[in-house]
Amino acid sequence: MTLFAQLVLAGLMSGAVYALLAMGLVITFRTAGIPNLAHGEAYAIAGLAAAGASHAGFGLVVALPLAIAAAIAVSVVVEYVVLRPRRHWSVAGLMLASLGFAFLSRGVLLLWFGADPLSFPSFVTGPPLRIGGGAIQIQGVVLIVCSLVSCFAVYLVLTRTELGLRLRASSINANCAQLMGINVEGARITAFAMAGLLAGLAAVCLVPLTSVDFQTGLSMTVRGFIAAALAGMSESRAILCGFILGMFEAVVSGYIGALFQDPIVFAGLIGLALYQSRRMRYGGAARA
Repeated sequence: MTLFAQLVLAGLMSGAVYALLAMGLVITFRTAGIPNLAHGEAYAIAGLAAAGASHAGFGLVVALPLAIAAAIAVSVVVEYVVLRPRRHWSVAGLMLASLGFAFLSRGVLLLWFGADPLSFPSFVTGPPLRIGGGAIQIQGVVLIVCSLVSCFAVYLVLTRTELGLRLRASSINANCAQLMGINVEGARITAFAMAGLLAGLAAVCLVPLTSVDFQTGLSMTVRGFIAAALAGMSESRAILCGFILGMFEAVVSGYIGALFQDPIVFAGLIGLALYQSRRMRYGGAARA
């Protein structure tokens, strides 16, 4: 087994999760106009719900659909309860409201599931696959395939269907969309439900290979947001940028050290924010 090959396979698995999370963030941003900073909580709730149901004696046939339903439900709650009544707030205020929901969710998960990481059995078992000097669990292959298929399916829905046209119209100009007979509020609920579905799929595919705890949500939000920001909030590029981020993290962890992974990723986020700010400033000055 070679280190580089193993890092590539690990990066592909992480990247698959980040692609799903980034696609969900892009959908909600393009529809509601703000980054949903509570998006990762759907991942954490799905993973903990599946683990809790499994430990309570329910089979995976029950636990996994329950987990995905919980992820969809929490995403819809964020839009319907947290964001919609405060639609008149500024973008910064709405972002802080979603962040407040994320911290509230962390407290509830801590009280309900405790502080210990939880996991549940893989729903696909078998000997690891040997690829290019590395090894990957069958569950990891399922994760990668599920990510690619799900993200591509969502991309087709957004760009090739009437539903996608309604979502995009709602994001471009909500008032005009309403005048054309589009249910803008329904479109936003649909977008958040789709985002929750993607986060739930990421959790049920990855958590059997690792674990999840009450603090996982915010970390996943940050990584999904970095991938989405790298993609320029574009559905077509979110998948690629998610895998790029996963590969980058794996290489940093393998060749520099796991302790440097988060600082380097967050430094990259700060650098990206500064670059985007500078670009918008000078772009606006040039147009003026």
